[in-house]
Amino acid sequence: MKTGLFARAAAVVLVAGALSVATAGTSSAATAELSITYSCQFSVAGTHDAPTTVTSSDLPDSAAVGVPTAPAATSATSTVSDDVRNTLWWIGGRSVDGTMTTNITVDNAGAVQTLTSTSTIPNTPVPSSGTFQVVATGTLPALTLANAGTTTISLGDANLALTPRYANGEPTWIGVVQVPCTVKAGQVTKFYEFQVA
Repeated sequence: MKTGLFARAAAVVLVAGALSVATAGTSSAATAELSITYSCQFSVAGTHDAPTTVTSSDLPDSAAVGVPTAPAATSATSTVSDDVRNTLWWIGGRSVDGTMTTNITVDNAGAVQTLTSTSTIPNTPVPSSGTFQVVATGTLPALTLANAGTTTISLGDANLALTPRYANGEPTWIGVVQVPCTVKAGQVTKFYEFQVA
């Protein structure tokens, strides 16, 4: 029941995410941005959509085979609806924080690998009315790519661990909620593309 009461509140903090993406390269200059919506599954309340915008401004322009990449920092911003905010307030939450672990697919000229990245959601005040935004930030460790050719980075499913807190900073009675979220069908998931030589 606790998970159900908190369902909609937990989902929007995807961001999902916070999402963290790194690509291979010898220099970092490119900027990437992708808006994507997740569908989060809950045992009592069903599903809840979480629209998120992911950005990074220090992705590499290109990469060399076998040369480790530099990490790239990203941020993911999600707008929390008034309905979700109201649920947070109902359970006593006056702020929220947590982490999100995201699956990221790297297709290196046909060689596909799935990585995971954990992003941090800092403690964010929950207003008494209206919508509000949460921002998650993180990085992905360096990659070493074996194939020459086009390499793409795509965003995948995620798992959110969110803690709503009372005004005094203590966790609410609901504790930490784990929420699995999937990318809604029919969306573009490619975040960035570059060449490896």
